[in-house]
Amino acid sequence: MVMTLFQFSQMGWREICKKVKKAVVYIDNECAECLHWNGGLMLMMRAGALTVKEFSAFESDKEKEHKKAVFILSSPVFGTTKVILQDIIQNSSFDYCVLITSANARVHHFAKYGGHQEGIHDMFIFHALEEEMLEWMGNKSYAVEVIYSPLFIVPLTEMMFLTPTFRNVFPITDAHIARIRELQRSQHKVVKSQSLDSLSSVELTHLPLEAQISVHHLVGCLHTLFTQLEIREDIYSLGHLSGLVANQLEILPEANNRRKTAANHCSLILIDRTLDLASVTTHDTESLLDRILAVLPRLPGHSSDVAVNMSPVCDAKVSSPLGNIVLAPGCLAHPNIDLCSQVLEWLVNKPQKDILLSLHHHLSTLAPGGGSDRIGKLTRVTPHSIDKQVALFRGHKEAIYQCSGLLQQALAVTQTLRAPRSSQLDTIVSIEKLLVQNLGCAKDGVGILSQVTQLLRTRRERGLLMRDILGLLIHLFSLAGTDFLFPAMEQSHLLNALKLALYEDRGQLQGNLSELVNSMAENDFAEIAGDIFSKLQYIASARKALVRYRTLLSRPTPSHPLTYHSLLHQLMADVLHPDCPDLPDLTCKSTGLKDLLKSGFSLLLNRPRQQHPLDNPQLIVFILGGITAQEVKLVQDMVISSGQQTQVLVGGTRLLSPNDTVEAIFFKDPLMQQAL
Repeated sequence: MVMTLFQFSQMGWREICKKVKKAVVYIDNECAECLHWNGGLMLMMRAGALTVKEFSAFESDKEKEHKKAVFILSSPVFGTTKVILQDIIQNSSFDYCVLITSANARVHHFAKYGGHQEGIHDMFIFHALEEEMLEWMGNKSYAVEVIYSPLFIVPLTEMMFLTPTFRNVFPITDAHIARIRELQRSQHKVVKSQSLDSLSSVELTHLPLEAQISVHHLVGCLHTLFTQLEIREDIYSLGHLSGLVANQLEILPEANNRRKTAANHCSLILIDRTLDLASVTTHDTESLLDRILAVLPRLPGHSSDVAVNMSPVCDAKVSSPLGNIVLAPGCLAHPNIDLCSQVLEWLVNKPQKDILLSLHHHLSTLAPGGGSDRIGKLTRVTPHSIDKQVALFRGHKEAIYQCSGLLQQALAVTQTLRAPRSSQLDTIVSIEKLLVQNLGCAKDGVGILSQVTQLLRTRRERGLLMRDILGLLIHLFSLAGTDFLFPAMEQSHLLNALKLALYEDRGQLQGNLSELVNSMAENDFAEIAGDIFSKLQYIASARKALVRYRTLLSRPTPSHPLTYHSLLHQLMADVLHPDCPDLPDLTCKSTGLKDLLKSGFSLLLNRPRQQHPLDNPQLIVFILGGITAQEVKLVQDMVISSGQQTQVLVGGTRLLSPNDTVEAIFFKDPLMQQAL
């Protein structure tokens, strides 16, 4: 390959650094997260930025010496984003503005006109935007630049990448059909809406404009990535939203031109997260990174990094009596430090015991005063012993500065393993295993929902939160699929228990769950519980149209217990199998010219071989809706054990924890996301 993912992600930020000298920089949350994993705030400051601010209507700058502004945006300048940009410019006194957007001119064109308008060149949109910005600045002789830069990718490890720009993208399910039909009626498309009776009948044009824009935006970014990597891709999809994205990428005119000359061949598999939510709602993981994400709070404004309490190495207090945070939190992202990048690899792939041993070794070596005599021949290291090593740095400013990244990552590990929440998660793991075991023993799922109902009633005694119960319900229904038909009476009892639990805990609920029940009227809780239960039933039916991957639970022999194999595990086992079995659930969008050029006579004599992802030397698996570190570890282990020489990359729109999945399913609306 001409370029790696890491080189691609760095390329865009290097170009931006050339623009920010002596500038006030405004950046939105999604681009800020990309920057965080690609050099961080200091990258901007070292390049000469005067200050870096949040892209918000509450921000402006009237300092006389601040004449230049750089706006770094993850979305097309459309709707709310455009209003905010106008407010900032009009309330400031800039005479030179640079707008850098990760949405190309074609996406802006689509956002403005709702489709491609013949006779209007895509770049006209950028030129028109430049003229508008000059009007907002109040002087046509001032300078404005609008630049496209694909700032959307974060290579977390050598095999794993994320796309924070699309962190709010989540596949739709049959639960959204009624609203899509209503949207069509509101747009006076009654005839078409009558055919919208299933997810398979939903086309991209049926979705709200914001959702359509996000698909075109993702397609544009993938095309730019493949252009830089000089890739000709064969596109496969599994799931409805993945199919929509695959269709748009396949027919994109610029992509067709690129494929004619690209030197490298690659298979791209797009997968909908909703086909298997069991893998992202389980706490039974071998990857310590997943446990960290499930225990520690997110870094404010971020989807894939955590806030680490740094008080063990500092004299300052974490917060003031007024509740204001005084000490800035640590985090996991330190991309410019080789050792820290290595630690991230450990957090994904190494067992907990080995991670603690490796951290202890490096901390002992780097501790102030020379710690080689303290290394010894340890065979077991505890979180407490790591904390003792970290405490040796306290008061040694130079040592803290030199080892800051490693100290932050080490504290993330120990604070996770020593947190009371971690022991609660162990309790949930045991419940998950018990539910799977009982599914194997029960006939048609009889008694399973009764156990969950009892969990709801005894949640406080067990130390379980409502969000834990909701996560267990998603896990159970996704596991069960359509293989188990839970008795109607048990479903009714669970629904009533859910309504009562939400009402009883209404004062203790946090975040979006609190907002969901803020009506405080008891009658409303029946509707809320009913909506939750309806979504669970749609989750159970998500794989109903699949052939080979319809079930996640299998029993080798009647005497064996049920075993869980994730959809990704089953798919990769088939993809990497040396016999290249047929993949009936995987839709291939790239038939290629070779089959089209075969004569009818040769087709009769020789049945053409079906395309297969292993036909190409590189494979990219991308999950729309997010991934877990455990899934990346699983794929990496399977590739190694298969002996295949194919280079495999695994990506997702974000890192997901069980709580994130609960939020995505019950509290966020994929139809009404902000235009990306």
